[in-house]
This record gives sequence, structure tokens and C-alpha cells, in this order.
Amino acid sequence: MTVTKAWIFCLLTAGLITLTLFASVSIAHPALSPTVKVKTELSEALSILHDRKMPEVQRRLALKRLAESDLDLSWMAQAALGEHWREIDDAERKEFVALFTAFIEEAYLSQIQDYAELNIKIEGTRQPRPDYADVDGIVIQPHEEDMPITFKLERRGNDWLVYDIEVEGVSMVHNYGEQFDRVIRQQGMPQLLKDLRAKQKELARLIGKS
Repeated sequence: MTVTKAWIFCLLTAGLITLTLFASVSIAHPALSPTVKVKTELSEALSILHDRKMPEVQRRLALKRLAESDLDLSWMAQAALGEHWREIDDAERKEFVALFTAFIEEAYLSQIQDYAELNIKIEGTRQPRPDYADVDGIVIQPHEEDMPITFKLERRGNDWLVYDIEVEGVSMVHNYGEQFDRVIRQQGMPQLLKDLRAKQKELARLIGKS
């Protein structure tokens, strides 16, 4: 099965490799470099993804828990919604962040078996500015062409936070923003929220929750 940009965005932005988490940092645990941060979180998530001895439902749950560990998706959700973020109230914003998370988690977890052999190789890091870094890598899957990927990080306090991901030069935030904007302009915000709620219900079914 071809690894599409849409799926890669689902895997990465859902935090299934926990690249957007704010780790608990103390003086005894200094901040990791952008390269080490990405490699460490990739290793943990991919080890779960590749564990074929673990039942599929358990892997889904493990990856979901990993995604929700100190995860902050609010910035990405806001960026993906763009100008429409200003059109909704605080309660709707809170719901949208939760629905955004469920949307990308469901898209990935529903096809977990198809991506059990996927790997991502980190190749280098660039720092265009002191508080920003681009970590470059390659998405590798048997029988498919390799795809370049870039994790774009910003320094936040004593840690690094991924604020966008590019696959073959295509921005994740921009990709989702176009999809959401199209639905809102053609059918309205209520329809987008309705569609995302359906994805949230499907996610609950996948992980065995009513």
C-alpha cells in the first residue's frame, strides 16, 4: 500500500511519535538537542508500531496513550483552522482541538497493520535561527519510494516543540488547513464539526470504547 502524504501527516501530527509533547525538564535532565529529541521519540513510537507480537488493539491503545502524554495539539489545531479560529467561541475551540486530535488518530490507527514495516531515518539538522530547527529525514517503507520529511521545531523554554511537518515539501498545517477551509466555505462550520465528531466515534470503536 502506498504511503500517502495524508497518512504520514496523520501519523506524525497525532503525536503517535510524540514529537509535539512538552517533556518534563529539570536541572538534572537538560534539554535534548532537536536531533536527539526527534530520534528518541521516533524510536519509542516505532517500537510499538513494529511489535507484531502485541495484539493490534493493544498497539492502538499504546500509541494513543503515547500521543496523549503531555501532548499539546492546540497550536496545530488553531493553525489548521486558520482565520476560522476567530469565528468560534472558547467552548467550540476546546471541542475542535479534541476533534482534530481524534481525526488524525483515527485515520492512522484504522490502518495500523498496513504500516507495520515503516521506518524513518534522520539525516541531519539545520538551524536557520537560534530558536528554530529543521530536522530532515527519509520515510522508508518496503516496495515504495522513499520520501523526504522535515520536522520543523521551535525552542520553548528548555525544550523543543514541533510546530509543523513537511513531507515532500508539503506542509502538514497547510494541508489540513485547505481541507477544513473547503468544508467550511462550502457547507459551514457545523458540518465540519459533525464530520469530525463521526471520526471521533470511529476512533472510540477502534480502541474498543463505546
